Amino acid sequence: MRLRGARVNNLKNINIDIPLKRFTIVTGLSGSGKSSLVFDTLYAEGQRRYVESLSTYTRQFLEKMAKPDIDSLDNISPAIALEQKNHVNNSRSTVATMSELYDYLRLLFAKIGRTSCVKCGTRVEADNPQSIARKLAAEPAGSRFYVLAPLSEKLLAKKFWPEKRKSLVQAGFERIVLDAETDGEAIAELAALDGLPPKLKAAYLVIDRMSLPGDPVKDSRLLEAIEQALAQAGGRIAVAFVGAKDEPWRYVQFSSKFRCDACGIDYRKPEPQMFSFNSPLGACAECSGFGFNLELDEDLVVPDRRKTLRNGAVDPFTKPAYRDWHDDLMKFCEKHKIGTGKRYEDLSSAQRDLIWNGDGGGGKLFPGIRGCFEELKDWKYKLHVRVFIRRYQNPKLCLSCKGSRLKAEALAVRVDSRSMADVLALSIENANAYFTKLAGEKALPKQDREIARDILKQIGGRVRFLNDVGVGYLTLSRLGKTLSGGECQRISLATQLGNRLCSTLYVLDEPSIGLHPADTEKLIRLLHQLRDHGNTVVVVEHDLDVIAAADYMIELGPHAGRKGGEVIVQGPLDKVLDAKGCLTAKYLTGAFSIPAPPTRRPRGAKALKIVGACENNLREVTVEFPLHQFIAVTGLSGSGKTTLVHRTLYNALSRLFHKENVPVGKFLRLYGADYLNDVVLLDQRPIGKSARSNPATYLKIWEDIRKILANQSLSIRRGYGPQHFSFNVDGGRCPVCKGEGEITLEMHFMADIRLPCEECGGKRFKKNVLEVEFKRKNVDQLLHATVDECIELFREYPSTSAKLQTLKKAGLGYLELGQSSTTMSGGESQRLKIASVLQEKSTSNMLYVFDEPTTGLHLDDTKRLLAVLHDLVDQKNTVVVIEHNLELVSQADWVIDMGPGGGEHGGRLVAAGTPEEIIENPESLTGRFLNSRHKPSAYSNRQIPLA
Repeated sequence: MRLRGARVNNLKNINIDIPLKRFTIVTGLSGSGKSSLVFDTLYAEGQRRYVESLSTYTRQFLEKMAKPDIDSLDNISPAIALEQKNHVNNSRSTVATMSELYDYLRLLFAKIGRTSCVKCGTRVEADNPQSIARKLAAEPAGSRFYVLAPLSEKLLAKKFWPEKRKSLVQAGFERIVLDAETDGEAIAELAALDGLPPKLKAAYLVIDRMSLPGDPVKDSRLLEAIEQALAQAGGRIAVAFVGAKDEPWRYVQFSSKFRCDACGIDYRKPEPQMFSFNSPLGACAECSGFGFNLELDEDLVVPDRRKTLRNGAVDPFTKPAYRDWHDDLMKFCEKHKIGTGKRYEDLSSAQRDLIWNGDGGGGKLFPGIRGCFEELKDWKYKLHVRVFIRRYQNPKLCLSCKGSRLKAEALAVRVDSRSMADVLALSIENANAYFTKLAGEKALPKQDREIARDILKQIGGRVRFLNDVGVGYLTLSRLGKTLSGGECQRISLATQLGNRLCSTLYVLDEPSIGLHPADTEKLIRLLHQLRDHGNTVVVVEHDLDVIAAADYMIELGPHAGRKGGEVIVQGPLDKVLDAKGCLTAKYLTGAFSIPAPPTRRPRGAKALKIVGACENNLREVTVEFPLHQFIAVTGLSGSGKTTLVHRTLYNALSRLFHKENVPVGKFLRLYGADYLNDVVLLDQRPIGKSARSNPATYLKIWEDIRKILANQSLSIRRGYGPQHFSFNVDGGRCPVCKGEGEITLEMHFMADIRLPCEECGGKRFKKNVLEVEFKRKNVDQLLHATVDECIELFREYPSTSAKLQTLKKAGLGYLELGQSSTTMSGGESQRLKIASVLQEKSTSNMLYVFDEPTTGLHLDDTKRLLAVLHDLVDQKNTVVVIEHNLELVSQADWVIDMGPGGGEHGGRLVAAGTPEEIIENPESLTGRFLNSRHKPSAYSNRQIPLA
């Protein structure tokens, strides 16, 4: 691919050559223009050209993409982007549906599934004359029997029977078997039967009487009798074996319908839609295919059990709009002698049951907490009522389908003794072993194996790719919205490998994020497979192992933001290692490194201790977090790190310090919270969903700048206040675009078009407001100035300068003050939150929780991040980092290694101690990789195959 004159974002008219059908790495400092090159240029143009090649009718349903600012781009293929973002926000998407496995599973169960009766467990199948004859062959040869056609109750009614008898006689039938309660079984002549006996249990038309031949399947008389019986009885047949004179007849029932003959229950023949929880044919009627129902959660309704009923233990009743319920509750408790001055946790179970469910007296006085919320449902058409109810609900497992999402008749279908729910409950690792066995020669009958061969091939390939990409610990039923961005990207990667496309451009965004170094080799193999299928793979990456496995490397720089966007080096990897000015090459060869600190902070006596953590796959884990330390929590993907640190530890402390109604992972005890003043989570979620949110507003720098602009002489003469320099309120903002700078045109059958506002020219403010300048920069120019530039501009304003310095300290000096938060990466959002923490007044005894803070950071950026983290600890705070980056882990004072594997193989504490102690622990996989880090020969002497 030949790219000429790329000027997207901060790219400086660069020229790039990328070899086709090769694995290319694009690296460089954070903000140097990597995403602008790979996603905003290569992917955008490749996707745009592919879409433009489609018909006009098709294009109306696809997103219309803008043309990148480039001179030319030759030899580009249709592009697919695998971003490190989780765009799933609904509860119907699972790992199986995201990877397209579920479509093949539904087809597999529809084609070779065997249905068992939900009542008696008997196999359900539709019979035909040949199958009935085969079943009769199991009886002793020579057995005497009648072939009978059961008559329906409707035909035996008095008003219908005379006419039916007449027609049967005319058709040539002579005898009928009557089974009455008083007389038992008797054979009667049809012609002489004037009426039916009372209390008749059943009646059967005699088709034939015969002895069982040696080979029933080939006996034409038997097959003809069976066909005739099925035709007369609407698909039903009974075979009555006659024993000795006094012995009762033995009846065997058959049916050509798909039903259980023993229980008389009809079933639907398996079809793909029957196994879809998105279809009314398959979805559980109780939960509508979600697998759970929203129910009141006692922990949310009563967040603080130490409170008394009188002092507001029942949180919803403390709201002004529902104080009447609180008064009714007090009267109710007085009537039933429940102490309102008692702590909620001290009430007996019987008293709590009364409070929740009422006394069954019609609810005249108080219907119970549940009854109050049931009354509220009559007002659910109002938004604020729905929001209020949802605040106190949590998803609970559906009792009807037990979380399987499917109807009972769908779960009754089994393949190799497993239902669809059983298969979806498997982890990808176990599913890989199961389908490998299923594809073998002995697992399935020959006929089923022939039918399912192609289906099993597709399933087996996709499951194997998922396992190889490092997500083997995930279950197939895992909700898509609970996955991390890295997990979503790796699932997408495995799906693309399963599709086996060729001559395609794949662009990936840091696929190694979230992967333990032990899994990185699997990722590299998959990227090589994608390349070997004849595709061009372009990856934005900072991991040295992945970079060293590439065929070609491009480094952008030399710095970030406006000082970046230039090509530092490009070429085959073995040739760029000696290039001057290439920062990545210096780390690959060992010329640059991040050395471990000479000493560790000594561990003190104070510690946070969590006992018996058992949420998800945690196995009653007891872990200590030493206070005033830099702590790294590591382990393989799925080993329980996030569950332990985020869902259990952080959520428990957040509920304690912030009174937030957040779900907390199960544990027995938490010690040491009294030593802390507060807890702060710094993750990669965006700082805002609005395009108006930016670094200046998030850190409240813009408030200071607006005051400075309002104090300029021109502003004072014209009477402008700080509000005139805000794009969020009327006054100084452009009245046409309302401070957006753009006008959105709604298009029918096409994507909306955003055009610069003609009134303000995209500058967001009125012309007279733009005339006010500070150091020759107006309000629009200040919004487009970088943090580094603003530090110089506002040097005389200590408060503003200090806030800007925190952004620079967090490694964000290249950001523009007015850059929209929606355009920032997860790593940039996290560093903005770090800057927000740094600008607060110096406090101590805080717990800071970070989730993979090195995301998007070059090793040179990681150095600056580490300085910030160490500063926080030096101020007598505790920093807990979930991380796989060995450079960061080696800097920690204390390492907590979870594992030993992922999913069901994880959830245990493998090792805890200093990095040196982790290295010495033979059970720690992390220790082995820490021990081998920083060996220059690992990269500089590696021979890179360019096949």
